[in-house]
Amino acid sequence: MANSILDSDGFVTVAKKKSVKAKRLLNNCPLTTLVAESVELDTCLKSILKAKRDVESSSFYNSFITVLAGVTKELEKSLAEIVCFGLGRISLCKAAQHQLGLLLLLGEQFQCPVEVFDPVFSSLEKNVIKELKLKLSPTNCEGKKKPVLSGGCTLFVFPHCPKELSNNLLYTNWNPRHIEHCILYSNSFEKIRLDIPFRFLKSYHYLVQSQEIVEEVSVPNIFHFLDIFNDLSLHYFPSHLKCNVQSSFWESPEPNYPASETEIVESG
Repeated sequence: MANSILDSDGFVTVAKKKSVKAKRLLNNCPLTTLVAESVELDTCLKSILKAKRDVESSSFYNSFITVLAGVTKELEKSLAEIVCFGLGRISLCKAAQHQLGLLLLLGEQFQCPVEVFDPVFSSLEKNVIKELKLKLSPTNCEGKKKPVLSGGCTLFVFPHCPKELSNNLLYTNWNPRHIEHCILYSNSFEKIRLDIPFRFLKSYHYLVQSQEIVEEVSVPNIFHFLDIFNDLSLHYFPSHLKCNVQSSFWESPEPNYPASETEIVESG
């Protein structure tokens, strides 16, 4: 008989009882560490590619491509690269696997390189990234990364990440030349400003100030798992909004987060 159980990601799975004989055969199998790691790698890759197909066949993906194409058209820039921070445990988390599936599809759709980093990646997960032909960032830059500046733009993807990452990205690119090359798919700036009392946003100067220069477009959350792409929006910085601010607007003090507030894993 099969039992329905709820896994750590909130997905319903079915667990079948294994026979005693099957358990003995498994326990007596003399797998070496190398072979075991190879099996884990293969299993993880299959799960991710299955999640990729799941995203590709969804109405959500079609909607995402339509919205993103509209953004790049308005900016009059092609997508030159995709950078994702904070993806999570792609060997264990179904949400992370579907988000990685979206990255793979976008890389194929726009024919551009995809770079990823998360300090929680295990050695297995780093090997998975290599097998998928993605670039693994060598260091933890805490979101402080510049975009491509040679005519194109960079799509930064921070799925359900701490707001420090978005604030750090804005700080690093807080000038008219750099910020127009950034598109950010992350937790909605507007929702952050509305949901969090202002006194708790004092350390997030750039998230607050960005409301003067940002256009935010929500992508309808119509994926069949509602907790994978929820509360995420595309943010971009059109020229006509940047022209409306004073030169003093671009002053950029370095962010300083109280230890009691910060959620990011800082670089060592």
